[in-house]
Amino acid sequence: MAKIKDLYRKYEEIIKYLVFGVITTVASLLACFLTLKFGVLIWHDEAGEPTEFLDILGSTTQWIVGVLVAFVTNKKWVFKNDERGVKGTGVQLVKFAGARVLTYFLEVGVNLGAIALFEVCGYNSPTLTVLSISIVLSSRLWAKVISSVLVVVSNYFISKLVVFKKK
Repeated sequence: MAKIKDLYRKYEEIIKYLVFGVITTVASLLACFLTLKFGVLIWHDEAGEPTEFLDILGSTTQWIVGVLVAFVTNKKWVFKNDERGVKGTGVQLVKFAGARVLTYFLEVGVNLGAIALFEVCGYNSPTLTVLSISIVLSSRLWAKVISSVLVVVSNYFISKLVVFKKK
């Protein structure tokens, strides 16, 4: 048990970042899913599938939710930043959001690229049934998973080295 505690202490920041990264990813993916689910009622192609515009709108919604959840959790629990003033926190939020703009473009590019790659490769979306719930493992779902993992890793280093760096 002591070895586990030592390992936790040694890697506490990374462990917390990953845990809150998963929470952020789930919250932002849910936001994207809801955007696509309801947005397809308005923006769809001839086959009833989401358009590229809707993919971008979904990514934008995902980004906004992800930035807000990640900023709060990173500041408070991951990097334990004690800046409490409105001005100082505002500067951090601007830096954080600015850095996330860069990874937003990474996410959109990887997402659209992965969707296109799946389509070129002729990916057929299988359906997974869990507890009588059917989940379509679409190219869009896989693209979101891939892009989200890349974004979480990139954002860790940006947050640690730029936004919440120790003085």
